[in-house]
Amino acid sequence: MRTVFDPTDPGTNAYDLLTSIVVPRPIAWITTVGADGVGNLAPHSFFNVACA
Repeated sequence: MRTVFDPTDPGTNAYDLLTSIVVPRPIAWITTVGADGVGNLAPHSFFNVACA
């Protein structure tokens, strides 16, 4: 099913629509160990609205 949104319609919020579709996704887990020996694990994310 295809839905077409009219960006000139006052009820259409193009920003909210775009940000609900394009979301960052983790592509790598980065680990570090601080000087105090405490480890840290964090996702590295990347997102792209348009690509070739």
